[in-house]
Amino acid sequence: MNDYPEVVAKIASDYLERVKSQLRLVPAREQDEFLRELQSHLYEAYQQTPGEDDVARILTVLRKLGEPAEVVCDRLPGAMVRSGARRNLPLYVVGGILIALFGIPLGFGGVAVLVGILFTLAGIAATYFATVGIVLLTGAFFLLLGLTRIYQPELWDRLVTLGVIQMEWRLAEFLDQLSPSAQGSLMIVFSCVFAAIGLGMLWLGRYLIRGLRFLFSLVFDWLRQVAQTLRRKLHQEKNEGLPVSEVSFLT
Repeated sequence: MNDYPEVVAKIASDYLERVKSQLRLVPAREQDEFLRELQSHLYEAYQQTPGEDDVARILTVLRKLGEPAEVVCDRLPGAMVRSGARRNLPLYVVGGILIALFGIPLGFGGVAVLVGILFTLAGIAATYFATVGIVLLTGAFFLLLGLTRIYQPELWDRLVTLGVIQMEWRLAEFLDQLSPSAQGSLMIVFSCVFAAIGLGMLWLGRYLIRGLRFLFSLVFDWLRQVAQTLRRKLHQEKNEGLPVSEVSFLT
């Protein structure tokens, strides 16, 4: 907590706790980022508010901010979009837009849209990482060919004779002008290029995974909340159907 007077700190802390209760369906990391941003804004606004009565100043700031539910509704989508842009996580931007459209907690329409997006993105992610695998395997293949050409030229010639290794005639004509070691070195260079591309794609893929994990967490948190609500209603209905003595025993 910032350097508030004790009474003001309690008021600000209580307000932030009420805001946090409105964020129960938002993943923990996004909750923390939003609350830190709001806490910083709250402190700056308090410092800039004139007056000698500290309590009156903080209450003025809170009145201008509005009720916790209003603050979450107004500020959370923008905070998530900024966070996603700052951390290069475009799927966080998608989550912020969905929350802006459907609110917290996500309505049935929001969850339906989100599930559709998740299936599409899961397919894109699978295709992306399959491509990464192909690129890395291509690099490993070029490395194997290069080492074979340098250290086992007889094996290379035999594989070419058997048709296991086939090259387009222009490429074969170009390679014939080079020595076996130069040919092998060129293939190793190609393998390094493919390996670098594959590793770069793998590094960028972590942002895709983070975004998918965030969107999945929105759906799972919403489903968990729905399940808890249904369980409470079923328990309440069950208790209402029992005699008073049995209800007292269960509770």
